[in-house]
Amino acid sequence: MKTYSEYRAQARETLDGHWHQLAGVQCVLAIIGSFFSAPVVIGSYIELPWWIITASGGGVNYLVDFLLSIPLGYAFYNLCLALVRKEKVEGYFKRLFKEFSMNYGKYVLSGLLVFIICVALAVPTLLICTVILGLAYAMVPFIIRDNKYIGIVEALKLSRKMMYGHKWQLLCLELSFLGWILLSVITLFIGMLWILPYMNTTIAHFYEDVKAEYEAGLNK
Repeated sequence: MKTYSEYRAQARETLDGHWHQLAGVQCVLAIIGSFFSAPVVIGSYIELPWWIITASGGGVNYLVDFLLSIPLGYAFYNLCLALVRKEKVEGYFKRLFKEFSMNYGKYVLSGLLVFIICVALAVPTLLICTVILGLAYAMVPFIIRDNKYIGIVEALKLSRKMMYGHKWQLLCLELSFLGWILLSVITLFIGMLWILPYMNTTIAHFYEDVKAEYEAGLNK
């Protein structure tokens, strides 16, 4: 496995010539997510009771997360993976929605299952298991893409196996972007449009190494 700086350097090399296009894609995804926050904004504007705003807005947000935001997020990860593998990408939005539609059902179900598992263990373990499981299941989007006929439960199991002994490495790799994230506050988080592709591409490189190590272990 490489160092954090080496993974980030690989990501920057991959993103050379793609930064602005991916930032544009991320901007559209952010606008889509904001659009579905309308129930809360409208409810506040017309002065509905707080409990109605909370109930309706929360319900809509959860529904949008599972049916749209999570699948689009997974598709964006795999758009970055396509760039890592130097696959031909004729159009960024075209490729994003191809990844989105190709595995939509699996993205929705895997996101929902991970959420249920993490929530069930959040309170009794004081969120510790939630963090650990979030790292253990981090490779699920890539695994679904690489294994056309894999089931959701099998994808989660395979991610856990791949991430055995690598969860701390991934956590530290993600935390290495903390400085950039804090700096994005100065730009009112507009900088995140570039930072998120940077992070996702770095994690895609990490996945390639984790996958290669896991497969090498199977062949011994």
